Order: sequence, then C-alpha cells, then structure tokens
Amino acid sequence: MQQFLNFRYIRTALFQTIVAFLIVRLSTVPNVVEAAGPVIGTAVAKGSFRVDNATVIGNATLEEGATVETGSTVSSLELTNGTRLTLGLTSRGRVYGDHMVLERGESRLERGSDYHVEALGLTIKPETGNTSGRLSLVGAARVRVAALTGSFRVLNSRGMLVANIGIGSALDFEPQASSTSGLAKVTGVVQRKNGHLTLTDETTNVTVEITGPGVEREVGNRVEVIGSTDSSFTPVPEASEYIRVTQVRRIGKGPAVASGAAAPAGAAPTAGSAGGIANVSTGTLVIIGGVAVAATVGGLAAAHELPGQSGTTPQMSR
Repeated sequence: MQQFLNFRYIRTALFQTIVAFLIVRLSTVPNVVEAAGPVIGTAVAKGSFRVDNATVIGNATLEEGATVETGSTVSSLELTNGTRLTLGLTSRGRVYGDHMVLERGESRLERGSDYHVEALGLTIKPETGNTSGRLSLVGAARVRVAALTGSFRVLNSRGMLVANIGIGSALDFEPQASSTSGLAKVTGVVQRKNGHLTLTDETTNVTVEITGPGVEREVGNRVEVIGSTDSSFTPVPEASEYIRVTQVRRIGKGPAVASGAAAPAGAAPTAGSAGGIANVSTGTLVIIGGVAVAATVGGLAAAHELPGQSGTTPQMSR
C-alpha cells in the first residue's frame, strides 16, 4: 500500500513538472510571433541574393524592414500595396511598407504613388502612380534621380522641397556639411507677386522668395543670386524658402529665351560666394535647402533598364 502511494506521489510530481515546463515553453511563443514583422511583399531574382544576411535563391518573402542585397543579379521587389522596386547589381536597400532606404547602388521605382525612397537624408517622392524613375547612389555623398515617366519631388532632411524633377530630366544631389547648409545659390527670373519678390530656379524648378540689396531693380530680369536662407521668416505659400541675397548677378535682360532653360553648362559660383561647396556635376550648380544640385550630363533619363536587367521580369518559383 505504501509503495502504491509513493508511486502516485511520484507520478503526480512528474506530471506537475511536465505541465510547468510546457507552460514556460509556450509562454515564449507569443514573443517569437511578435518579433516577426508583417509581410509586405516578395523579392524575386534569376539567381541568388541576400535577405537579412541570409542567402536565398529564386524568391523570398519580405517582412517590414527587411534588408535586400543583390550581387551579380538584379532583384525585383513586388509589394502588397502594388509598388514595384528593382534593385540593380551590387545594390542594397531596407524595405518598408511605405518606403525604401537605398544604402548602396541603384533602384528603379514604379507604381509608387504612396511610396517614397530615402537616400543620404533626402526623400524622393513620386507625384503620381504613373511616375517611374531611377535612383542611384554615386559614390558616398551623391544621389542621382532620373524621372522616366511622370515627375518626382525631392525633399531635404528637414522636409523642405529642393527640386521638382519632370519627365526626361535627371539631377544630381549632394547634401552639404552643416557649416555650409545655410548657403543658397539659384538662377531664374525675378518676379513680383503681391508685394513679394520670388524666383523660380531653372534647374530645380523650385520657387523661393528673395530679398536684399539690388534685387528690386532686377524684377523681370534673369539673374543669379547668392545668399543665405532665413528659417525665422515664413516665405509666401508658393515658395519653399526665404533667401536673404548678398550678391546678385544679371545674366540677361528679361526672361530666358526658352521657359525653364538651364543656365549654360559649366557655369561656376561667383568667386568667394560659395567657398567650400563641392560642384556635384559639370552642369550648372544650384544650392538650395542645404543641398547642392546639378543637372546630370549624358542620357541617364533615357535609360529605361538597370544594368543587368533584361526585358522580362523574373518569375517566382513554385
């Protein structure tokens, strides 16, 4: 009888130990589930690529914040919201449901009306769902944006508009060091609107409000102005920033021959006006919102494919 009671006691103790162990193990399951992000799409390639440092072949499911890295093959990213991204050769980006952070190489964006790309602190937003474009990191400090269809808006790290890029256009952007981020250099026709003086830059198609000595008498003329931004003053609604002009140079009397035409290629900043500002291209240099901008040289905007990208989209394996 005593042996039977001892057996029952041992069996009961063992059962309680097993239950306690299972409770502890099961209690960790919700944490594992919570750690996984929501699925935002799929990545497809004709070959191998990496997702979150793991090598995959053919295709992979993408979760929020996944890092996709390509090597010798291009990868196509199809998101659940309808956006399509293509990562070029030897490129890397962190992908989210509403944006991608381009960390290396280049990407193509299509069907992304509510989607944007970030690179070097800049935000590149398509204007409509029909917009498509190519975005590249050139070296360690420059971003290149080309609008293949539709148009893009480019914002600096403070959310200020620094460029409107229309179809067939391409611009290079280089965020400046904090010591020179307040400098501004733009070119266009001075206009008077409701008692305010404005200028729409010919390269970036961005309007700014200007004030300073010599500006008043240049109304109606095409000029290059150099000055500094004043964030304490609110510009007129159509302008992105308020510039206090220190130098003004007349380029021509009256507007340019062709509306929106850029100033002559190779034009350089006035001596001593923007010392230390790097010229990001051989085209006309603009400094707006703490970003140096220049029109790219060559046929970048006409290129509809990334290097290594064929005319057909990789298909998911089954």
